[in-house]
Amino acid sequence: MSTNLLINYSIATHKGTREINEDASWVGSNKNKQWLIIVCDGIGSQDDSQIASLITVEVFKERFSKRTKIFNIDRFFKKCLKIAHRKITRISNKQLNNKKIGTTLVLSFINGNKVTTFNLGDSRLYHYSFDTNTWTMITRDHNLYNYFSDLAEKDKTVNINELCVRHRSQLFALTKCLESGSDVHHEYDKFVFKIASGDVLFQATDGVYYFLKLADVSNAIEKNSNNFEGIAKNLIQLALANKSNDNLTCVVVEAIDGNSNKQN
Repeated sequence: MSTNLLINYSIATHKGTREINEDASWVGSNKNKQWLIIVCDGIGSQDDSQIASLITVEVFKERFSKRTKIFNIDRFFKKCLKIAHRKITRISNKQLNNKKIGTTLVLSFINGNKVTTFNLGDSRLYHYSFDTNTWTMITRDHNLYNYFSDLAEKDKTVNINELCVRHRSQLFALTKCLESGSDVHHEYDKFVFKIASGDVLFQATDGVYYFLKLADVSNAIEKNSNNFEGIAKNLIQLALANKSNDNLTCVVVEAIDGNSNKQN
């Protein structure tokens, strides 16, 4: 399998029915054709959380753009996460009277045919395999339901049904995020997998993926093969038509065989 992959991408965001767009995102590459895709969703229950999402994206964007090559993605991610958290906390303390502000974070780093993804919160990454014609959800939401599931897996005496009934109104509450003053962001998830020509990555906030089917993403790619840049916008419009009530952000990435396609 060739590792000489080229990348097509489409990115879009929309405030949806909200007054302010608390999402932030960015896609970019460096001179060594490494790619970084980041999507953040400011926590809706916390006013001014668009500050947290914007700061996080800007920190990663600025530091990635200055590097011609990332040699150690783990070290790079931890450093940027630390800087973003420090800036978010500083603004919370000095400008917002210690108000809690936070954001989800899903970041994918593409180096050749290897993808490394880091996740905090419930923004997601999905991977479509061209070989198997299947979609796989790569990330796992950091919410109360999955926390209870993990408890029940570790301790067979835990009654997950009882917990879910007792906390049914909070099951999708976040248990991890990047938040001012909190150290919970140290417990992020990391996923590593390979991609091949024809594979697709779909990275999105909950305002998009809750209101779409993965088949919609495949259909959008097929119908817009001559206008790949417009795919993300089309998906957002579909999610809005399906009554999305949140901010909406998504990125669609397609891997292309660089040996047979001259596109840059």
